[in-house]
Amino acid sequence: MYKRLFFIAGIALLLSAAACCNRVPVPPDVVQPQWIVGGDLSLLDRNVAAGAVYKDSNGKDIEVLSFFKEKGMNYVRIRLFVDPDLQTAASQNLPYVQEAILRAKDKGYNILLDFHYSDTWADPGKQFKPAAWEKLNSTDLVNQVYTYTKEVLITLVKHGAAPDMIQIGNEVSNGMLWDSARVDVWDGEWNTPGRWLYFCQVLSKASQACREVCPQAWVMVHSDRGGDRDAAVRFFRQMEQGKVDYDIIGLSYYPFWHGPLEQLKSCLSALQTTFPNKPINVVEVAFAHHPWGIPHDAGYQTEHPITPEGQKHFLEDFIAAIKEFPQVNGYMYWYPEETYVPQRPVLTLHRGVFDNQTGKALPVTDVFDK
Repeated sequence: MYKRLFFIAGIALLLSAAACCNRVPVPPDVVQPQWIVGGDLSLLDRNVAAGAVYKDSNGKDIEVLSFFKEKGMNYVRIRLFVDPDLQTAASQNLPYVQEAILRAKDKGYNILLDFHYSDTWADPGKQFKPAAWEKLNSTDLVNQVYTYTKEVLITLVKHGAAPDMIQIGNEVSNGMLWDSARVDVWDGEWNTPGRWLYFCQVLSKASQACREVCPQAWVMVHSDRGGDRDAAVRFFRQMEQGKVDYDIIGLSYYPFWHGPLEQLKSCLSALQTTFPNKPINVVEVAFAHHPWGIPHDAGYQTEHPITPEGQKHFLEDFIAAIKEFPQVNGYMYWYPEETYVPQRPVLTLHRGVFDNQTGKALPVTDVFDK
């Protein structure tokens, strides 16, 4: 009798230990800023490793995270690729992201984790599947998105690097994981009920993983259509119809691609009216400080001069514009850490907030929190 009781007690202890090992760790409580001033600093560590020069406007050497904090930033966005080529600018794998998050958290920043669900850049013009997922059928692909998202978040939470906001896909106006979850708000081939249903299923499983591991973190759905009122509304109506569980609308806005500030304001007005319960963040914005920063495929003339002062005045006017809308809770500047790298720059766009020839902070850094 006693042997049987000891045996049962031993089994119970083993099961309890196993359950303990499999238990999802509990992340810390999340406190969101009332007004978000952020930056996508995904290349900061790569730049520093490459010998990047960072100085204040007087030429004094600075540590970037501390400098941006002093200038009013409170959020850091970090992108994540599944299995990237570490020699490219799209090199942010999980170990890199974990270390970057820990460094930012140590400086007091909130963290937005940007899942690309790709081995390389995912944007409106391309949404390549990770190579390891290419042969998965539709059901297995949905499950893989869930499993991958959950495993990444568990790893981060275990190491004290839990995000405060999670972006499930990058600029997914045209879907993701092409062609399986490809959609379009206009084109007939990709604009079918079945395609939207499947895409929403993919997003829903990603969101489910976020809720299970980081229940207090905001979940963001991100569209690139910051200057396209009709397309943005049509896209987020599909999210509503597909019952995607998310908290916040994310938008990209680059004036050379998306038009003047009035188009952004028109878009924000329509989204605020149509989705009154969703806060909005312009999660990608940038402006060139040199003519070389205007891309070859730019569709619009900019309203501000392409100079350091013009960059500053653009950001001032941009911030004033988005503050007209109560549902907008801030913005995040894309790749502000671009700077002078004496040897070989990691990525040169001439849209950062440091001079590409000297590494000195540009005037725009004085208006981040205006």
